[in-house]
Amino acid sequence: MNIIISKRLRELRAKKGNTQEALADFLSISIPAVSKWERGEGLPDVTLLPKIAAYYNVTLDELFGMDEARRRDRIAEYEAESEKYDRTGEAEKRVEVWRRAVEEFPNDLECLTRLMQTLHGSPNGTTDEVIELAERILRESTDNHQRNSATQVLALNLMCEERYDEAEKLIETLPSIWITTDRLLCDLYCNKGDREKGKEAACGNIMYYFDMALRDLYNLCVFNKGDYEHYIKLHEVAIKLADVIFDDGFYGFYNCRIYARHYWLAKLYTNLHNDEEKARYHLEAAAKCAIDYDDLPEEFTYKGTLFGDGLRWTQKNITRNSTQSICETLLHTIDDHGLDDGSFDRWREKKWFRDIVARLEKQKEV
Repeated sequence: MNIIISKRLRELRAKKGNTQEALADFLSISIPAVSKWERGEGLPDVTLLPKIAAYYNVTLDELFGMDEARRRDRIAEYEAESEKYDRTGEAEKRVEVWRRAVEEFPNDLECLTRLMQTLHGSPNGTTDEVIELAERILRESTDNHQRNSATQVLALNLMCEERYDEAEKLIETLPSIWITTDRLLCDLYCNKGDREKGKEAACGNIMYYFDMALRDLYNLCVFNKGDYEHYIKLHEVAIKLADVIFDDGFYGFYNCRIYARHYWLAKLYTNLHNDEEKARYHLEAAAKCAIDYDDLPEEFTYKGTLFGDGLRWTQKNITRNSTQSICETLLHTIDDHGLDDGSFDRWREKKWFRDIVARLEKQKEV
């Protein structure tokens, strides 16, 4: 109780812009008494509570933080509802959840941040609305996590609007990759000699760096636009890197990243070299990665791999923006009625190609 009252008194005084002396004068008590309340070293006499509430123009419930507790409970309910749609990939329903939350708490920066994030991740999110929300959060929030999220989302959406100078100026306000919580905590545990936390932090960082490397290898494809032989080398490097990181052959979550590299290699070897052997190898590998990903349990721990041994993974960490499974996405991409541009037509009647489609179809029914 001391902690709640002290926190609320500090918040209310900051909002009103008054001094401890002003409150003490109003209550006809000493300044050190008010100071002790704000430090959590004591509580106001019960007879003073209505006067304090009147001074700050709040109810007793607000003074005791009861409104805050109710707000936290309601936001937790919205979080639980949103999490359901995170898992099923129903992005628009997730957006609707946070629109309702913002309607109930129109000035709550936590709800505004969640709406911004879900709109940014939604296929139907509008750039203008996302930018407006991000700019508001940066104007009003003092919370580092909210501000960092808003900065990232704002920069990405400014890029979508081709407002590159503004995006670059915003990005330059952020620290480098070396000045991050994950990087510095790893160094902290190393210096403290905390073996378990240090190992977990180091392995987690390596996974992050691996994911970043995959992203930048893809970016290099963009920078080398039209150089398809270079694309092949870059995609092959990505797969080799995965095999170094996951030296036991178990990609786990990262199957969803590697399947795409194999798919593109199958397509490139088909179109550039008419190489059935390599096209088959990579398309079969893509199908295996897709099936392995869709078969992942609710939770698992990486075991045996050099860099990830002991790292825990849970489906709760993943937000999906499509209701399709990875297998359904791949199948829809390569089958007769899907998104493929006809690259695989030459293999379509081959037994190995039909076998791949059959495996994906079977997995889709599971």
